Amino acid sequence: MIDFDIILKHIGGLGRFQIILIFLVGYYSIPAGINSLAPVFINYTPAFRCSVPQFDTNPYYTNLTENEILNLTTPLDKNGEYDTCYRQRNKRVFHSSFCVTLCNFAYDYNASYCIEGSLDCVNKSAAKIPCDQGYHYDRSIFPETVITEFDLVCDNKYLDALATSLYMIGVLLGSLIFGNISDRFGRKITMIVTSVLCFAGLLGCAFVHNFTLFVVSRVFVAFFGFGTFISNFVYLLEITSNKWRTLLGVSFQLGFAIGYMILSGVAYQWSNWHDMEIAMSIVSVPYALFLFFIPESPRWLFSNGREEEAKKITRRFAKYNKVTLDEPDIWNEADTDTSQKSGNETAKATYSSIDLFRTPAIRWVTFKLILSWFVNSMVYYGISLNAGALAGDIFVNNALNGVMEIAAYVIVIAFMDITGRRFMLTAMLVLASASLICSTIVNEYAYEDQVFAFAAKVGISGSYAVVYNFTSELYPTVVRNRTNGVGVGSTFARFGSILAPFILALQAYLKWLPNVIFGVAAAAAALLSYTLPETKGIDMMETIEEAER
Repeated sequence: MIDFDIILKHIGGLGRFQIILIFLVGYYSIPAGINSLAPVFINYTPAFRCSVPQFDTNPYYTNLTENEILNLTTPLDKNGEYDTCYRQRNKRVFHSSFCVTLCNFAYDYNASYCIEGSLDCVNKSAAKIPCDQGYHYDRSIFPETVITEFDLVCDNKYLDALATSLYMIGVLLGSLIFGNISDRFGRKITMIVTSVLCFAGLLGCAFVHNFTLFVVSRVFVAFFGFGTFISNFVYLLEITSNKWRTLLGVSFQLGFAIGYMILSGVAYQWSNWHDMEIAMSIVSVPYALFLFFIPESPRWLFSNGREEEAKKITRRFAKYNKVTLDEPDIWNEADTDTSQKSGNETAKATYSSIDLFRTPAIRWVTFKLILSWFVNSMVYYGISLNAGALAGDIFVNNALNGVMEIAAYVIVIAFMDITGRRFMLTAMLVLASASLICSTIVNEYAYEDQVFAFAAKVGISGSYAVVYNFTSELYPTVVRNRTNGVGVGSTFARFGSILAPFILALQAYLKWLPNVIFGVAAAAAALLSYTLPETKGIDMMETIEEAER
């Protein structure tokens, strides 16, 4: 079999052709970021109260402001705030002549007590009842969201968190299934099939008017969309040399941040969630066009015995990189099926995820990394999906979250090789934890603050970027790949993202609780991360025996 790493030494580990492919393939991370953070806007929950047709449609009360109607119809909870999931019963406030003709269904209202336009008869001490006539929403920012169309408030609020969590389950399943499919059938065909089906899901989601169909279409998008994402990521790592993979691994995530910065503009321009979904579909179209110019991964072709196809594509790499291939010598040099490899028993051994738990040193590293991956993903999505709850403009806040993420990547790229992986991971988690706790205290006892929230975003984005590379360096080669070390960590990360929407839902009961949970979890992960061995300046381990020394 041909060793493509040897070929890359001759044609360039990051030449002109690879750079072009990085931009073409990496483009997909932009719509991936848009799709993943879309709930910030399409699932936005506006201010709401019970619908009271006698106030909302009665011509005698059209001059009432929304705050006045809220005060007249809505009881207070034990904290003195409006309990908008209830209305007060027996509000006798509308003119009798109006009701005689239009309000034969007068519910529990009695029209005989008020003269036209009078509010003297309103009984503020009346018993409260749940919203029996639907809800009245503030549509000044978004004329329609998933929340307003399907009434996902009050007793149905859990369905909002459930929909987002199911999307994350789709991501989990997509990463597990399509990683193996792309290994078997090829990177390009997987990218083509999954991207087409993801686009179909996006377009279909735009036209559904049923909550169950909405959830199914979103899971469909997640499942096939992440199939494309994982295939793209593996593809880019396969066409470049080891020297550039750390930088490429972090840089690939820049598109994700750029994506949800663009999402702010999309949501501002097309504020109805159906229109947003159509716009999100259109953003994915260029990627489909790029696929016509993207060749199959030559590394995958070589590893699957399709050498003639792989050599043809390799010549294309060399041509655009302005390198002359010395054939057939280069193929002979890269051929690993020689006697010099015959004594390498390690290459013949088969390893699985179980080997991460067999020996003491690797087992403890694995447990610590599992927690780190889980916490990083949970806190990352907790902060990112909560942009709508921050003080200020939702569009600006979401875009600034993207800016903070890019800033975090720049910091990691600039300083990780100086400070070391362990210190950088720990420091970023400490920054996230401290910022979340400080944000909670300031918001609870002083004023609505955004600075600490954005600092937390920098911290968790940076730590999430570090953990990818740190994990690959902590494991020996035989258990490093995505189905073992990195793969197990990434799988547990998905469980964190599945849990995050339900933790955010706790804001409805205790506003400060989600940030405290995220902050404490980040602190725990920071403490454990500091006990991991440092890998800066140390050659990568090849065998389990090396890791146990």
